[in-house]
Amino acid sequence: MHSRPWLITLLVVAGAAVLLHATPPPAAKPLATLESVKCTSNTSGITVEIAASEPVALRSQVITDPDRLILDFPNSQPAVGLRTRLLNQGDLKGYRVARYSPNPPTTRVVIDLNSPQHYQIFPDGKTVIVKLMSDQQQAAAKAHLDNASYTPTPPKPAFNLDVAYKNGRLSVVADHVSLAQILNEVHRQTGTDISVPPGAAQEQIVVSIPPLPLREALVSLLNGSRFNFVMVDSDREPGMLKSVVLTYRGAAGISQPAIPTPEPPVADTPPEPEPEPPPMQMETQPEIPAQPQEGAGQQGPPPDSPPPQ
Repeated sequence: MHSRPWLITLLVVAGAAVLLHATPPPAAKPLATLESVKCTSNTSGITVEIAASEPVALRSQVITDPDRLILDFPNSQPAVGLRTRLLNQGDLKGYRVARYSPNPPTTRVVIDLNSPQHYQIFPDGKTVIVKLMSDQQQAAAKAHLDNASYTPTPPKPAFNLDVAYKNGRLSVVADHVSLAQILNEVHRQTGTDISVPPGAAQEQIVVSIPPLPLREALVSLLNGSRFNFVMVDSDREPGMLKSVVLTYRGAAGISQPAIPTPEPPVADTPPEPEPEPPPMQMETQPEIPAQPQEGAGQQGPPPDSPPPQ
């Protein structure tokens, strides 16, 4: 039996054509109708409220000479009887409405003004609200908002400092706490005199030192700071820390401990006579010769025609 591949191909192509024609076209977006335009003018500015049958998109532009605000609404049409109104309310002359483009269908609303205006647009479902203000009105509104607004004082950051001293060991946990606060707490718990320079109050640090001998804990705390420090032992109790003296280390220095070692006691022996200085000899210096110095308006369109730009 002989096959007929051309027949199978023809049937497949015909079936595809049937399926293609059977697919329904996508549903068109419903055409919105601009139903009304309401304009109000007062001392705070001009408000234009445009209501439509469906939520609408909006394109806006400002044109001068003469001053006017143009609003284009794609995929829309004007309602019957919605055309042009002359108002003459303050800076608002009036508005004009007409079909701007049949394909795609676009409706244009022109708001005629007597002077340039700042504008803001607030879409609200099926309604679009346009707020227009002059320079003076905008400045007055901003001043009113500034006076009426209340800015609460930001809360102070939580004080996070934990200093513990027990059995000769010191631990410090601090989160964005000044070095002066830490050292004052160390002095309160250990009794060690610590001279705190004024700059230590501005140095905020984050540190976590586990329980260490007092001297080692202070070295860990102060190493890397802006201060050199001297640790002084007690005269009555050798090995016990008496005081810590902090000094600025300068821009190029590195903070390091400087622990003074006590000098050996001096015996009560008569002082040795000082040797007499040798006689001074006068030496004559040869004279150095001086070196030489080196040198020195139209009518509106018919109701069904688009409004002018």
